[in-house]
Amino acid sequence: MKRVYSKVMGVICMAATIFSVATSSVNVSAAGFYNPSKSQGQTKTTTQSRTTTGSSTTTERKSSSGNKTLLTKEKETVSKSSYLTSEQEKILANLENDYSKINWGIQYSPKDMDGIIISVSSYMEDTMPFLVIGITNIYNDDVTFSATGYAKGKSGQEVADISIYETAIRPGNTIIKSVYCDSTPTGEIHWDNIELPEVYETSAYATGDWTFTTDSDGYYMVDYSIKSDDYMMPGYVTAVLVDSNGNILDMAYNFTTDKGYTVSDSIMFYEKEYSRRVADVAMFTNPLIED
Repeated sequence: MKRVYSKVMGVICMAATIFSVATSSVNVSAAGFYNPSKSQGQTKTTTQSRTTTGSSTTTERKSSSGNKTLLTKEKETVSKSSYLTSEQEKILANLENDYSKINWGIQYSPKDMDGIIISVSSYMEDTMPFLVIGITNIYNDDVTFSATGYAKGKSGQEVADISIYETAIRPGNTIIKSVYCDSTPTGEIHWDNIELPEVYETSAYATGDWTFTTDSDGYYMVDYSIKSDDYMMPGYVTAVLVDSNGNILDMAYNFTTDKGYTVSDSIMFYEKEYSRRVADVAMFTNPLIED
C-alpha cells in the first residue's frame, strides 16, 4: 500500500472554464489564533464516530444560480460571521458531512456562484501559522472548483500563495485545504481567479467510520474506513482535530493508491499532546467513481 502523509496541501492545475469570476480581496478576518498555556493536555482515549460525503439524495427548488440548482434544506440557523444568505445558511446547517464541527471564522460565496461556499479558519502548529480553506458545494450537481490567489498578513502583505483544484465535488460535500503562511494571516484572501470548469468525473456517495486513538509510541492517529456502493478511485482523506469550541488543533491527510468499494487506512499526527483537549475529529474526503 502506497500512501503519502502531510500536513500542508496544495494542488495546481489548469482547466477549461465554463463559469468564472475574478475577484478582489474579501475584507474579512478568520477565527483568531489560540496560544493558551499547556496545562490542559489531552487524555489518552479512543473515540469513534461516523461521517458521510455529501448528500445521498437531493431535491430541486425554484431558486437557482446560473443553470445550477441549490440543495433544499429546512433547518433555521444563524451564522456568527457569515456573508451568506439565509437560504445558504439553512443548507449549511443540515449538511451530512463534518462541516459544522469546525468553527469557521468567515463564510462567503464568490460573485454569481451562490452554490459555492468558501469558509476560512486557522491554526498554529508550534510557531507556524496555517490558514484552512473549505470549499463546499451546495449546488444540486457535481462541480469542479479551480482558484488561485494569496492570503494577506496584518500589513496587507502576501503571506501565502493559494492554488486549489478539485474535480467533481459532490453536492453537499466539503473539500478542505491547509496553507502554510510566512507570517500570521488575517483571514483575508485576494482571489485572482475562481472558476467552475467542466466536470469530467463523477462523485461517489460514501459513508465512513473512524477511530481516534494512539499508536504504540503514544502518537495520535485516526484509523478510518470509507465505504460506497460505487467503485471508488484513489484519493485524499483529511482529518482535522478540533477542541470543544470547534477551533482547529491540527490537520493531516493521506493519499492512498487503494481503490474499491471499501478503503481503509490510518492518518498519523506525530503529536502526543496538544495545548487543548481534542474533543472531536472532522473527516473530509471526496471520492470519485472509477470508470
